[in-house]
Amino acid sequence: MGQFFVQQIAETDVDLDIIQSADEANVVLMFSGGRDSTLAAARLNSIGVPVTLVTITSKHLEGIGRVHLRLAELARTLPPGTDWLHIEQPDQLQTDTSFYDQTCLPCHHAYVVVSVAIAKKINASKMAFGYTHYQSDWPEQTPLAIARLKTTLARHGIELLLPVYDLPSREVAIEELGAYGLSTSSLEQKCLRQITNVALSEERLIQQVDLWEDAIERSMLNIADIAISVISHKKIGDFHDGA
Repeated sequence: MGQFFVQQIAETDVDLDIIQSADEANVVLMFSGGRDSTLAAARLNSIGVPVTLVTITSKHLEGIGRVHLRLAELARTLPPGTDWLHIEQPDQLQTDTSFYDQTCLPCHHAYVVVSVAIAKKINASKMAFGYTHYQSDWPEQTPLAIARLKTTLARHGIELLLPVYDLPSREVAIEELGAYGLSTSSLEQKCLRQITNVALSEERLIQQVDLWEDAIERSMLNIADIAISVISHKKIGDFHDGA
């Protein structure tokens, strides 16, 4: 049996063990700081659902300061004890990933692994993404990929929530952000790879999602052997004054 562990890569003492165990109502939310994941956090909070916010960083993502600005905004409304974890995207997922075309599917494979590892660590049974209907042509946000992901996660006792999938357009998302008193800008890290992403034919999409599902399942079966590197762990209240 492998052992889940945390590799410290920051000067401060970082350890997932200091996060208090949550009950099953807690939701691990993949949080980019962009419009959609921000609305997901706001909506869940508005109905009293506690969240643990998780932001991924990698060599092709830059601008974590923008995410800090969003956290400072949310600190005005989310409970001050809400956890925020800044995590390095894992490269080793205990399965072959060489088959991926240049899309967002490989990164979302890693995001799923991180989410599930954290959910298991804090005894949460739900995870959420800011997937939306208006971006449902993105491979990972297609109905096909979502259905496969839900099924895979359910086999491992995790429920997938999509709090903002009903959003029909970017304009509606912007309007709702304004109603919450939040910036309408997309305060997320910028992806340096996205401009080289390729469009997939319907046949190729099915092939890639099939492989994606199988690869996620293999990662899930070996999740105890996947290292999760935590860059920073803060409470959202720490950002109340723009920290």
